[in-house]
Amino acid sequence: MVSDAPTCDAKLPSVLVIDDDPLVSVVVRRAMENVPHRMQTAYDGQSAMLELESHPPDLIVLDNMLPDCMGIEVLSRIHELAPQVPVLFVTARGSGSTAIEAMKLSAFDYLPKPLDAGKLRTQITRALSLRTLLQSPAGLDVLQEGEESYVDPPPVSDALVGECPAMQTVFKAIGKVAQQDVPVLLRGEHGTGKEAMAREIHRHSRRVDGPFVKVHCPGLDERRFDEELVGYADSATPSAIERATGGTLLLQEVGRLNIASQGKLLQVLREGRYQPRGVETPQTLPCRIIAITTDDLELLVRSGDFRSDLYYTLNSFVITLPPLRQRHGDMPLLIHHTLRKLGHIAAGFGISQTRVSDDAMAVLCKHLWPGNIDELESVLKRAMVEQKGHILVAEDLKRAMADDPVLASTQDCERSRFVTDWASFSQLRIDGGTDTLHLEATEEMERKLFDRVLMHTGGNQAHAARLLGITRASLRKKLRQYGMQASRLADEA
Repeated sequence: MVSDAPTCDAKLPSVLVIDDDPLVSVVVRRAMENVPHRMQTAYDGQSAMLELESHPPDLIVLDNMLPDCMGIEVLSRIHELAPQVPVLFVTARGSGSTAIEAMKLSAFDYLPKPLDAGKLRTQITRALSLRTLLQSPAGLDVLQEGEESYVDPPPVSDALVGECPAMQTVFKAIGKVAQQDVPVLLRGEHGTGKEAMAREIHRHSRRVDGPFVKVHCPGLDERRFDEELVGYADSATPSAIERATGGTLLLQEVGRLNIASQGKLLQVLREGRYQPRGVETPQTLPCRIIAITTDDLELLVRSGDFRSDLYYTLNSFVITLPPLRQRHGDMPLLIHHTLRKLGHIAAGFGISQTRVSDDAMAVLCKHLWPGNIDELESVLKRAMVEQKGHILVAEDLKRAMADDPVLASTQDCERSRFVTDWASFSQLRIDGGTDTLHLEATEEMERKLFDRVLMHTGGNQAHAARLLGITRASLRKKLRQYGMQASRLADEA
């Protein structure tokens, strides 16, 4: 336990760094070089608690991996002793569960290692400003007395697999909203895991012991909306709201509700009450509502197919799930996780675990994945069955992807749509904290451009190179870089 103060003025803000790696203190000191402060350090959980009790700091930087305990346990204790102190929670190997739990425990932010000095400086400044102005917690309620803290279990679903900035943003958002009984709108393309994320919100909420009920909105006319969602007096079949009592009600594809049903849903959300047909007195809404959509709600509002007042009510807390093509760095994690999940297929061939060769991994990482997680699982499952669960090589994966005409046609549609969707592309990467946006946008543009030109030339690389104004060698280099095959593109044309 060490105290390091650039000046002995006790009125200066103090920062407690809890990490057994001394380099972290150096990074924090550099990030605060223009901010007068006092620094305290602790190298394990026990020392941290002693320092917290004897010299309460104004800000804490807390690592998750400590010699004597997990940082998430220390975070829980910090918010029992000093809930007004903002905590920047950092970790080198964190799971989605850790990020969610840290935000549930009112961490000011969750930062991955290696620490980015610029982002660290920004968050330190924000945290100290909030501490000065509000003297209150930065986040949500702490765990109630008697509740167990949830310490870094292995991921239990695809939803919690991911370390890229975009997914960390999603995990932090879940941690912020999970214990609040407010409606949540989950947005994203097909196959991005919206229902799995809804289940994670439910699992981390105070309603975790209650039911999780789903209602599929497409096809619900006004009568069926009343019958299935709200219910009738003395009906032998309970409504979805009644079945979800004490738990969570998930509305799937909420953008497909007709206008009349949208008005009734708006009333339920605004008033927090519902009124079954034949019942004179409105009933208090007994569940939390989460809605998911793959539709462009803004476009539906402009066309008059979705009520603007319902849009703004649902839009009060939105979590957008990124597609796989924008989850840079997460593909190896998702691939290994999916192979473990499909272990029963390998076991059927007497193999303990299927492996992916380096060339196959390169093919998988460079694929656009228009079907997202659903497509990834389908391709891996098909390749495992065809190769009897052995090591998967590049040709196995290419064949598995080429054999599915639905995925192939979906990919063509996705290419055509996404090539002009730069606003969504940029905003999602900015929200995810990217610092390589120009490179990512350039690669996205080149991939689509080469696809289109090669399809036009029937796979003729010499003709494509002339149209592009580059050498054939440069074109080949780019095709290798992006894992593209001119022959496949020619077939697609």
